[in-house]
Amino acid sequence: MKIINRSLFVLLILVLPVICILAAANLTFRLPDVYRYEFSRSEVTKEIGLDLSQDELADFFSAYMFGDGDFQKTAWYMGRERPVFGRGEGTVMGQFRNLLNLSARVLAAAFLLALFSFWFLLRQDKKEALRIAWRAASVLYAACIVALFALFSFEELHTQLYEWYFVYSFDEADILPLLLSRAFFLENAVVVTVLSLIILAVGYSVTKRLTRPDRMFY
Repeated sequence: MKIINRSLFVLLILVLPVICILAAANLTFRLPDVYRYEFSRSEVTKEIGLDLSQDELADFFSAYMFGDGDFQKTAWYMGRERPVFGRGEGTVMGQFRNLLNLSARVLAAAFLLALFSFWFLLRQDKKEALRIAWRAASVLYAACIVALFALFSFEELHTQLYEWYFVYSFDEADILPLLLSRAFFLENAVVVTVLSLIILAVGYSVTKRLTRPDRMFY
């Protein structure tokens, strides 16, 4: 039983940061809010003469990331009504959506593992171990966040990872790099950090309540 308890203890430490970060990432990149903020901040649609409102474009990106249809939008652009995005841009966004969908499946598996580990250790009255696991997971979470910012802060590393995963290189006619610039991903790294930190704090607060030591006197 000790081996099982220790194994679940270690497993809990490993999956908790994964749950927090992937849950935050899925919320960030699927909901329209971050896209709306980016398009409003950069005003890139006005600069390139794209006849789409920021809300309409943000809703389109959000719907696509939730799995709605192909990555294509028709609008008045470059003097005529035409498809806004090329086939290569659709390929990149398709790969990005697949990556996000994969992260959602990993998130679901990690959540189930964490739920089982938490339940089993609680049944074994390992309350102190559960609190320690959350504190240790917080340290691992901090290391993951540092790695996340390193990924988006160093342009060379960011470019190498892009070229390793994505099969399409943008050309001058593509507007996707203008809409979703490197600044967009840096800003969203901050959003993911804030959301994941909130999730981590809420989870630790719930754990403290559930593992509160029994009192003899009140």
